[in-house]
Amino acid sequence: MTGGRSRPRSHSYYSPEDCKNYGVQTQTEDIFQRPRSRSFYSYETSEHVSDNDLGSEAISSQLKQKAINLQHSVSKNEKSKSKPNKHSLSRDLNGSKGSLKSVSMMTISELDNWEICSSSGMKYGQFVDWEKIDPEAATRYEQILESEHHQLKAMGREGFWATPHTLRAKAYYHIIHGIHSRCDTPERDVYYELSKKLFGEQKLSNHPVPEYMEAGEIPRYCLNKAGLNSVKKILLCLGRYFPDMNFCPILPALVSLILHFSQDEAECFYSVSRLICYDDPNKRYIDQTFLTYRASCMTFGDLANRCCRGIRKLIASSHQNLFEFYSDWIMWIFADLPFTYAIRVLDVYLLEGYKVLYRVALTLLSLYKVSVSSRVADVEDFRTDMKRFVQNVNRHCTAENLLERAFMVPIATRRELNLLFKANKVSLMQKGVSIHQKRQSVDTVDFNNLSSSVVTGTEMRVVWAWIPERFALFSPIKLFCKTEHGGSLASFYSHVEGHEPAVLIIKTVDEEVFGAFISTDMTERHKYDSNKLTYFGTCECFVFTLRPSMERYQRAMVNIMTRRVSPQQAPGTPQTSSSMTLTCPAGTPQNPSFLTIPFTAPSEEPMTAKEPKRSKEQEASKFIAGSSKHLIVGGNGGHALCLQDDLEGGSTEPCDTFKSTPLCKKHFKIQSLEVWGIQNSISFSHCLSSQTII
Repeated sequence: MTGGRSRPRSHSYYSPEDCKNYGVQTQTEDIFQRPRSRSFYSYETSEHVSDNDLGSEAISSQLKQKAINLQHSVSKNEKSKSKPNKHSLSRDLNGSKGSLKSVSMMTISELDNWEICSSSGMKYGQFVDWEKIDPEAATRYEQILESEHHQLKAMGREGFWATPHTLRAKAYYHIIHGIHSRCDTPERDVYYELSKKLFGEQKLSNHPVPEYMEAGEIPRYCLNKAGLNSVKKILLCLGRYFPDMNFCPILPALVSLILHFSQDEAECFYSVSRLICYDDPNKRYIDQTFLTYRASCMTFGDLANRCCRGIRKLIASSHQNLFEFYSDWIMWIFADLPFTYAIRVLDVYLLEGYKVLYRVALTLLSLYKVSVSSRVADVEDFRTDMKRFVQNVNRHCTAENLLERAFMVPIATRRELNLLFKANKVSLMQKGVSIHQKRQSVDTVDFNNLSSSVVTGTEMRVVWAWIPERFALFSPIKLFCKTEHGGSLASFYSHVEGHEPAVLIIKTVDEEVFGAFISTDMTERHKYDSNKLTYFGTCECFVFTLRPSMERYQRAMVNIMTRRVSPQQAPGTPQTSSSMTLTCPAGTPQNPSFLTIPFTAPSEEPMTAKEPKRSKEQEASKFIAGSSKHLIVGGNGGHALCLQDDLEGGSTEPCDTFKSTPLCKKHFKIQSLEVWGIQNSISFSHCLSSQTII
């Protein structure tokens, strides 16, 4: 080495070992540049590489030549590979002076087998006292240590530890070690034992890609070859330690991100293991099976149905698969987002769990809706287009703006989300998806052979895109048709009662088509004083129009679960099945504590054409009312839909319950009326009449 022992520049240096060929086909490796960093890395190489300090600003040409010779010796059996370019090697050794903001995420497609180098991974800053170099970071770290969890949440959202690199690394260490799980978490020594068993003393070894990975892809996130090798080792060890984890496509991205801020491979393994072992259902971190992953996708679909109105109609109208589109939602964050965006999401995800991922994905979907609306005719594949949009999200907002928007999204509580997640999981199990299987394409509903005098297959596909995901898994079945079963409410009730939910669709003599999603069994109307017209239903109810235009009107999400004592119950009285509805799409009674999604008790007040102003909580209960004379949908500020007892006509008005405009002209005459149920979906209230729900 020539020159003095001056302090190195503030970017990372790597030894020539980084240039080794690990058996991975990486077509894009030459375009990656290391951003500036406050951390120095020392990579433990083989005995052929000197341990001398590589930190001088001027690396001698002799050392560069030695690196080239080393590369040549490692790859001498692969004659087809050319020698590395001198300039690209210099860039790998010296790092990059580029800005972190300019680095985008790249995904490396892997082979069926991984070639692993047994060398240990990088260790950052092991010779430097960074607190003395950057005292402000040291002060901030002390604040982190002294902060309560709610204070840390605020800090994470504000980017308190976003810079420097070492501060974020210490913050992650503190946060992850503060995650308490009821399950045993493997210690660091477990990683060394697993690594020794898997890789032994061999310099290179081949291993199949872990089965829990989707397509064997690893987001590179600016890691060099040594870092990528370490990610593979950690993923293989995680697969060995957690054999029941059979589907977890986000794990490669999480490992790649957390490795950036881990002291070594063992610490990264330990950190990710704590996230996997965390078992609080109301604050999940990682789905580990195809069943739970798909249930999360359905839960996101339900949230998107409320928060991103219009995008479902666009996709459904184009005959593309909504389930497949939403199955990518978490990969938008932990595969497609650029690195600088992904680590800001990670800042809050480690503190707040799965819920923040829903928020960020909903924000991305809202941004995408604005972008795609003007060019929808040119979009051939929405999945690919969405992926491309997220990869280039910096054209639309900054990372900080993305988080600001995310925390403005109205969303349910963790407990409510967990109840919805469980209901979706039950529906998937009834479709044949088991907890042990690795992958399965869930059959979608075929609307091509739909027989209806009111709607077309395309229109019904749009309606099915609007209903909750756990019901949209199943095919529609005709329950009532006016021309077949007679024009009376009595006949209507006799065919519809006992089924939950149901879709009411009307065509007028003026060819207008509209309807309502009735989320609760119509037998609910019998459970209270028959002398009064009482309201029942849940906030999943909505009204819609199909012709001349398609539009859905549904209450904006404040919360999706509402439980209140029914009018006939005194405070403190245990709730019985007579005051609740249990829905099971499979036709099998289940524990009602998580299958009643969402539930509201009926209102005592009689129906009137106009109602006095009520609180939002009271408004939420006025969804459906039925008697022998009328069927009402929506009861605040006017009725969204009111049908006569002979089903010959009805009326519609602006309605505050759904924030809806008139569904057609105010008074209409009915040409056709149909009610559609969900295949294999019935109400089980009567099955549990003798049981008490605690």
